[in-house]
Amino acid sequence: MGTSRKKALEYAYSLLERPRAHLRVELAQVSDGVVLRHNRRVLTRVYLNRSGINAATAMAEALGVPIPPAGESVSTLASTGLLYRVLAISQIDFRNEAAFELAANLVEEALDMQRGRSVNQDE
Repeated sequence: MGTSRKKALEYAYSLLERPRAHLRVELAQVSDGVVLRHNRRVLTRVYLNRSGINAATAMAEALGVPIPPAGESVSTLASTGLLYRVLAISQIDFRNEAAFELAANLVEEALDMQRGRSVNQDE
């Protein structure tokens, strides 16, 4: 049996306790959805439903990678700040219309971080 989403997120947030510029993460499409892993441990997962597919798309965009085909994965480097935003995206309930605006803001922040721009809430 796989890791529960709750346990995965507990591990993921423990990684964020120590800020780091680069963590190797892997986005993989598995039989029941999309998972984000670090050192072969699941950080979060989204399932193959409408909300999960929207979350997976936003997660991939925030990480700057494509969603891999079924059974495959793609690897990238992410800072803990970027990872925080990706984890937040994975927990959004896309059945709520406001979720799309929230996800878009998180993706924009993530892309700004990758471009080396600071993320300022006062702008």
